[in-house]
Amino acid sequence: MQVDVVRAGKHVVLTAHPRYARTPEPAELLEYTGPSSPPRSLGRAWSAGPDTAGEGVWLIRPDTPDDCRLQHVSLTAGELGPGQPASCRTQVRTETAHGLLITINAGTPESTDALIDPATGRTVRQAPRILGAAGDWLLLDGLTDLTLVDLRDNSSRKLSRPSIGPAPTVVPSREGTIWAVDFGNPAYRGTSTQTRDIWLLRPSGPTWDHAPGMPYVTEHLKRGGGFDWSEAGDLVLADGVLAAWHPGEPQWRLSQAALPKGDWSGFAVIP
Repeated sequence: MQVDVVRAGKHVVLTAHPRYARTPEPAELLEYTGPSSPPRSLGRAWSAGPDTAGEGVWLIRPDTPDDCRLQHVSLTAGELGPGQPASCRTQVRTETAHGLLITINAGTPESTDALIDPATGRTVRQAPRILGAAGDWLLLDGLTDLTLVDLRDNSSRKLSRPSIGPAPTVVPSREGTIWAVDFGNPAYRGTSTQTRDIWLLRPSGPTWDHAPGMPYVTEHLKRGGGFDWSEAGDLVLADGVLAAWHPGEPQWRLSQAALPKGDWSGFAVIP
């Protein structure tokens, strides 16, 4: 069983599905309600992403094997409205004040990313690869550079990559003012060596800052690791050990907390 984590504000939703199923099936969604109570079922969905209020999630709900709908679900009030028809291959990622970020035809060579108005389905912005969305900004991937889009006036600016490698993993801070961008490479220079290389992007600059101790060799890039932002503005990294760093500090602070053994995926900091 593979369990992934979706954080919506101070809430955490778990998506559980068989790791090696012959026929893909929708995931079971469970809201984490604390260590002393069982998780609460939210039904099944093909994908889930947090809403902009941090109080609910957007889901691709299956109605029949071939028919799905885009559904907004409040974690306190349940489904909000009937939803609207959507492809079962749509992957919901995250909502911002400017729209809902989705991947169309997810998992296929024809996949493309789009920011849409979830109420009407209107496309606000579309690109082959949108790495992240938060606040007023989108970060687009390119062959040799990145593009930062200001959604307030739809202007764009090219950014040089501070590190080479495949498409980075992007995790914006909770306020969306700082983005942690990991130029991790699971096959450094064509070898089996895994490397992690975290930079901070401030879109309002735009400026890049290198996190301390980067890059480094790791064994946890493919599974058993991840990073997220805390409510206090710390970047928390799970990579063999648990570490936290507040931008501006000279080094990471190591935790005594033990990480789970074996293969696992998904990481979120709560509340």
